[in-house]
Amino acid sequence: MNRNAKIQKPRVAFYIRISTDEDHQKYSLGAQTERLEAFCKAQHGDDWQLHKVYRDTESGTHMNRPGLEEMLFDAEAKSFDSLLVFRVDRLSRKVRELAQMVDELTKNGVVLKSITEPFDTANAAGKMMLQMLGVFAEFEHATIVERTKVGMEKKAKSGRFVGGNVPYGYDLDPEKGLVVKEEEAVIVKKMFKMYAFGKEGAFTICNKLNEMGYRKRSGKKWERKILLHILKSPVYVGKLRWREVLYEGSHEPLISDELFGKAKDVLDERNDDLKGRQFHNNDERLFSGTMKCGKCGSHMFGGGGCKNGKHVPYYVCSKRFTQHECEQDYVRAELLESAIIQDIKGMFHDEQFIARIWEEANKRLSAEKPDMKKEISKVEAVMAKTMASLDRYFEAFEAGTMKPTLCNGKIEDLNARTAELEAERKELEERRKRLELPRMDKKTLAALLDNFEEVMAAGNNPQKKHLLKRMVKKVLVHDRRTIEIWYCLPNPQRFENRDIWLPGRDSNPRPGD
Repeated sequence: MNRNAKIQKPRVAFYIRISTDEDHQKYSLGAQTERLEAFCKAQHGDDWQLHKVYRDTESGTHMNRPGLEEMLFDAEAKSFDSLLVFRVDRLSRKVRELAQMVDELTKNGVVLKSITEPFDTANAAGKMMLQMLGVFAEFEHATIVERTKVGMEKKAKSGRFVGGNVPYGYDLDPEKGLVVKEEEAVIVKKMFKMYAFGKEGAFTICNKLNEMGYRKRSGKKWERKILLHILKSPVYVGKLRWREVLYEGSHEPLISDELFGKAKDVLDERNDDLKGRQFHNNDERLFSGTMKCGKCGSHMFGGGGCKNGKHVPYYVCSKRFTQHECEQDYVRAELLESAIIQDIKGMFHDEQFIARIWEEANKRLSAEKPDMKKEISKVEAVMAKTMASLDRYFEAFEAGTMKPTLCNGKIEDLNARTAELEAERKELEERRKRLELPRMDKKTLAALLDNFEEVMAAGNNPQKKHLLKRMVKKVLVHDRRTIEIWYCLPNPQRFENRDIWLPGRDSNPRPGD
């Protein structure tokens, strides 16, 4: 043993978590860090090294936490030797997830320790204790959730506000509950009267309120969606809704039952008149999520209306629809989508354009070849060591220095390891072969175009969207006749943009507002 060899200091990582804001936590992020540092100093003095403090401010009931994901990534890279937590429920409140996490840490040579709980995953007893603590943490969380639901239902039945955003027109008093906020209540009453007794729709009412200088609590202008939400809310007639059940509230109503009922009748009637207007999810329009308004920069989404009894699909600017402030036209969906698809087909006939893309793709793929070659060399080196070990066991068996039963077990394990390494090597070789595109010619271009047309003709909307998303970076709609398309190239910093003129206005009628 070399006494002069330098002993490496223990590399320690901290994981800390709170569910919400620090002000309402028993142990804040700072307090947890201080306790963890004090523990390390008590255990190791100055003979330890802090790798990193991983932080999260999210619930422990799920694994999609930035700090947790970074910690597991670093653990796999063997960046630290021990992981310290204040309590095991900081990592997870679910036994199954906790067990999987500990297995992953152990596999990477990382020991998990809690400074407030008596376990250490370096031994079997510690792992058993960890499982027990995980069960208690999950049970505690489930109990808290159940008690919270019971408490909220009890509050609703007694007429008290159960929580969430305080309705516009009210303030929340810690003792009295909802109390009327006069300056907002005036606006709420005006909304109901304008909608119930006037002939204006929600858009017009929002415009009038904004012109009069009225604003939402955030200071922003009124929008149709918010107005309709207020008109449908039973809180303004003194009721509270909890889990789709209405209870009599203890707060003062802002409007009468008669006025609320009149507004509801108008809502129902206008919904019947507008039943031809539809708004679709992302699967309905091929370029939803990709298309933006060239006038204001807002996203454009898919809608549909009726014209002369016929359904008319279109794209509409979200700012125009929600705030009525953008002057962007409604654009017929089938005309716009057809124009973009035809332009893509034209790209496949542009041999110079495709050749440039082909060259860029090959450059990008070639850059990965050295790394792939290193990976294959590593696997082959391990295979050589494994084969050498097999030879040594065979020699020992033949020389009679090793028992047959022990030799058979060792050889079986090494053969299994060799098979795994061979499979890994073959997979890497296949990946290396895919790092070079074939020579491009007219036949290759024709095959690409055929494949594209086949998907666009026979594929469902999600399949079409997936293909188009990989080809089109974004679409800017400047007006009803001009769109600008940005195509993705292999180099993510480069795009091709082209203007396309849609057919004239006569073939592109706008559904009524």
